Amino acid sequence: MTHRVGIIGTAIVALATAMPAAAQDQDARGDDGTRQAIRYDISGPVSPSSGTATVSASSVPQAMERLTDDGARADISLGSIYAEGKFGTASKTTIWSSALGARLRMGDWTLSASLPWMRIRSRSTIFTGIDSTPILVAPDTAATKRTFDGFGDLTLGAAYTIVSANTPLEVQLSGRAKINTATESSGLSSGKNDYAGGVDVSYPIGKLTPFGSFSYRFLGDTARYDLRDGPAASAGASYALGTNSFLLASYHYSRAATRLVADAHELFAGASTRLAGTPLRLTGFATAGLSRGAPAASAGLSLSLGLQKRNAR
Repeated sequence: MTHRVGIIGTAIVALATAMPAAAQDQDARGDDGTRQAIRYDISGPVSPSSGTATVSASSVPQAMERLTDDGARADISLGSIYAEGKFGTASKTTIWSSALGARLRMGDWTLSASLPWMRIRSRSTIFTGIDSTPILVAPDTAATKRTFDGFGDLTLGAAYTIVSANTPLEVQLSGRAKINTATESSGLSSGKNDYAGGVDVSYPIGKLTPFGSFSYRFLGDTARYDLRDGPAASAGASYALGTNSFLLASYHYSRAATRLVADAHELFAGASTRLAGTPLRLTGFATAGLSRGAPAASAGLSLSLGLQKRNAR
């Protein structure tokens, strides 16, 4: 794990070194010869995976709350998601997750945090993952269904956004760390920290915004299980309905944490709207599993609150 952390640290140093060049790409000469910042108004949100390929009660509202102007901005969100499926076993697993999320943007930097409360009823072993996503580790590890509930692990994230001076292309580089904060007795945590680094790319074309994301996860091994590091990816598009509402559809993939379960393939659909005259955004979403490693279906709602006034889209 020390070697893994070193790799991530090297990437962060490289990113910080590249920041001045990236900032230059976001500038252009004005009529008076002075440099002026260019920023495109993205017409829709990027991937709800936010750098991981599994949607969650915290990643969806944060993805829907895109910020398109400079300066410090902040928002908080509360979301809930219910998922169920057999995951390739003979019995059904149900997962209820609610997550409190917070995000702060300062120029091109975005800091985020989320903490979930989870209730899992299953015969299998399932832990809290990055961004409050459940990670299925092993099927049928108990003779009867067990119920675990309580607070899961805290996720902290940082992202840097690069906007092209000549096109609407936007690239976001991100890093995330899931910190072991859940109690050992909760049964919801691996007891280890997990890390991920990723990139999100979006390109608005009128009201349509295609996007794609890729990340690589480093999962901490437990005393009983050697968890596999691996990729996660998603691709889709959002469509703007006026200035405050969006529709979104996407496909998601993530590699299974162990060889005991299958990889996850999911379809996602969501709708989001800012409530008129308020700083609140309401989002509804659902997923359909395409593989045994994903829930058969899930659905959720989230409400986010902007703490400072934003430019209207």
